[in-house]
Amino acid sequence: MGANVVEMDDRGMITLPARLRRELGARRFLVLRSGREVRLIPLRDPLDLKGSVKIPWSAEELEEAGEESAAQRAEW
Repeated sequence: MGANVVEMDDRGMITLPARLRRELGARRFLVLRSGREVRLIPLRDPLDLKGSVKIPWSAEELEEAGEESAAQRAEW
């Protein structure tokens, strides 16, 4: 596990280091707050799987289910 120091700009934006972005492979994150701590949980794009398997759900349904699942796993 690594640690990085990042800064927030005037608009409240935080830039993750390029290496971390590549390693995580996600553009969307679930943001969890516990007291004064913030935790980011990477959310994969369900469209990355498009065409690789046949599933009976829409991309939107999968995305919603993934966000709910990540929130449940991340409760601490």
